[in-house]
This record gives sequence, structure tokens and C-alpha cells, in this order.
Amino acid sequence: MAVTGFNHYNIATGDLDRARRFYTDVIGLREGARPPFSRPGAWLYLGDQPILHISTGRAAATRRSDAFDHVAFSASDLDGTRETLRRNNVYFEEYAVPGRELHQLFLRDPDGVEIELQFSGADARAAIAAGAAVDSSRGRNT
Repeated sequence: MAVTGFNHYNIATGDLDRARRFYTDVIGLREGARPPFSRPGAWLYLGDQPILHISTGRAAATRRSDAFDHVAFSASDLDGTRETLRRNNVYFEEYAVPGRELHQLFLRDPDGVEIELQFSGADARAAIAAGAAVDSSRGRNT
């Protein structure tokens, strides 16, 4: 077996509309075609890839694993992203990555899934120049 790429991740939610709105309005994914499964759900796309599947077949906390920590997306427009998060009352923390030209925002979706948005290039340089706090380990081994 050889893994050839990342396909998607799935979250379970008790409130499909809330989850859908968060991932489209705040994160910037778009809703797209989904097979006609027997239960409601959504497939959210990044470009042509249905990167996030949202399911309603079980309660959000019934099959939780403490091993899963977060999902990360590459992102751009750090200032615009901060504004979108604030406008939507989404709490976030941000850090520069030690020794790298990377800047990270950490936030949670309405069901508690941690999301990392990772910025590079001019966004990261500006955050670092502005004195961004360094170290995203926040009590974990990264």
C-alpha cells in the first residue's frame, strides 16, 4: 500500500446548518455535490476536492479520540482572516513558528474541532516583524 495524498476528513455534528455556515462563512470552503446518502450531511470543497465531509449520523462526542489533535490548512490574507474571525466572534490564538517563516492561527469549530490556519510569505514576515509571540506548542509536542 502506498498513500498518494490527503483525501478528506470527516466531522460529526449535531447541528448541520451551524457547521456548514462556519466552514463556508468563516473558513472559506464551499459547499458542493454530495452523493445521496440516507442521512443528511454536506461535502465542503477546497478547489475541486471535497476536503471536509460533515456527517449527522452520530452525536459529535460519541466516538472521540484523544489522539486526534487538529487539522491544518494553508491560508493567505492574515489581516483579512483575523477580521473575519473577529466579526464572527471566533476566539483564536496566534504564534510565529520558531526558526521558520510561518505564522499560525489556532481556533475551534462549533463542535470543538481544533483548526490551524498556517500563513507563510509576506503574511508571516509581517506578523513576525510586528512581534508575534513565538511557539505554538501550547503544552503539546509539535
